[in-house]
Amino acid sequence: MFKVLQDLQLKNAYVLHSLGLPKHQSKIYGEVDFVIVCDRGVACLEIKGGRVACVNGNWIFTDRYGIEHEKNEGPFAQVIGNMFSLRDSLKQHFCKNPHIKNMLVASGVVFPDIAFYNESQEIIPEIVYDSTTENISDYVNAVFDYWQGRAHVTPSKLPPALIKEIADYLRGDFSFSPALSDRLNETERHLVRLTAQQAQVMEALIDNLHLMIEGNAGTGKTLLALDYARKQSKQGKSVLYLTYNKNLANFLQMQLDDHERDILTIINLHALFGQYIKVDVEYMQKNVQYYFGSVLPGLFYEYLNQLSTEQIQAIQYDVIVLDEGQDIIKPDYLYSLDLLLKGGLEKGRWAVFYDDKQNIYNPEYENGIELLQSYQSAKFKLFVNCRNTVQIGTFGSRVSGVPMNEFIHENGEEVCCITYQDSDEFSVKLHQLLSQLKTEKIDLRDVVFLSPKKYSNSIVHESGIAIDELKEGGIGRKNVPQFATIQGFKGLDAKIVIMVDVERIRDEAYAQYMYIATTRARALLYIIVSDEFWRSHNAK
Repeated sequence: MFKVLQDLQLKNAYVLHSLGLPKHQSKIYGEVDFVIVCDRGVACLEIKGGRVACVNGNWIFTDRYGIEHEKNEGPFAQVIGNMFSLRDSLKQHFCKNPHIKNMLVASGVVFPDIAFYNESQEIIPEIVYDSTTENISDYVNAVFDYWQGRAHVTPSKLPPALIKEIADYLRGDFSFSPALSDRLNETERHLVRLTAQQAQVMEALIDNLHLMIEGNAGTGKTLLALDYARKQSKQGKSVLYLTYNKNLANFLQMQLDDHERDILTIINLHALFGQYIKVDVEYMQKNVQYYFGSVLPGLFYEYLNQLSTEQIQAIQYDVIVLDEGQDIIKPDYLYSLDLLLKGGLEKGRWAVFYDDKQNIYNPEYENGIELLQSYQSAKFKLFVNCRNTVQIGTFGSRVSGVPMNEFIHENGEEVCCITYQDSDEFSVKLHQLLSQLKTEKIDLRDVVFLSPKKYSNSIVHESGIAIDELKEGGIGRKNVPQFATIQGFKGLDAKIVIMVDVERIRDEAYAQYMYIATTRARALLYIIVSDEFWRSHNAK
């Protein structure tokens, strides 16, 4: 509502956010979400975002985390009580001013996220603002009109000097500056939408048997891949959705309902192998990379080859979707997928979504691309970054050297670099940053630390702050940030990213890791790095 109220066109108007009422008529303490003071009078607005319901006389409000808050007092009774309490306070304080006696007070209820239709006894439709309301100035005037009609007296117009006195009394010097949490939420609402280019791709996906879709980080590949897989599964087809990153697979599984899980399998590549081949732990521990990169895929291919026609048909899929395709399109993997897909790669339906600049696991990428391109396929390239703000995308491009020139032009917060001299100063500055975010009403579970190292080897571990390591299991604890490796967060994103241990990225991998990590941040990016490293690296 901050941005909406910035468009308010009322004469000499002041807007105050979150005004406390220590002298409430019936409560120990009350609070008004927004107060508008203008020449027509004083109006109180009660804001109810998210889902709203009233069951058996109790109002139920559901926030963005799905948590329900139940109240026996509805928003209409609440805001009217606040209105009369504020009126009494102003009349007492300005009792000698002749304009105050017949000052008009008004109130309204705002449901910004829903269309609100209800005709029960306590609802006053004339003072409702909802998602269908087009003009905030017209709405506020209508609110004043309603309460003027109820007052049965001609209200006094408030002169500019008195308007300022009332605003100063209620809040003192007031600057219309929304909290960081509100600014980030507003940025995200603008970013979460498909571009026209992506919409065209969606239409084309329907008619092609083989698809190769390439795009930089933030261009919507996973969004398109999941939507494509869902549409195929709704046609009754069995779909295998493969990722390389198990964290991405876990996150996407949580997006499915029970019915979708029956016909849409989302799994990471090595977990798929493990469903059929028992992992030799002793052998694996000798050389983990070699075992998962060569031995296990070879055993899986041998297993599939020895199955009878009836047995292989029983486990085949109608459609295979590869997300993070750059890590999966390795010949040894593709040979097995050829057997798992009905009709094989030549005649079966498959779609690959990939970004070669995020390839950190597949040394045989070029061979895999060549193999896939031997089959006739439709190719698309996504250019527009619809995840990151201009500030984040531009910064990521500069530090990684990867051109990212096209964005949904959504401005946001500047990228912030915080430097430190030693681990003690790092700890102090990190605690200060998290404290500042909490003061700005940020839920810290919206924050993800990204590091090239595991948590136990990260400088964050030494700081002693509470964190949740990113693991299977869903949403972390309230007001507790999450920690993940850059590698383990590929394909995922977060509202706020804090990069740490940057100086410990290998030189040969620096550009690639910075490209991956910076583009994970949707709305706000922090880099916490040693002063010596940052000065020397930026000097290059």
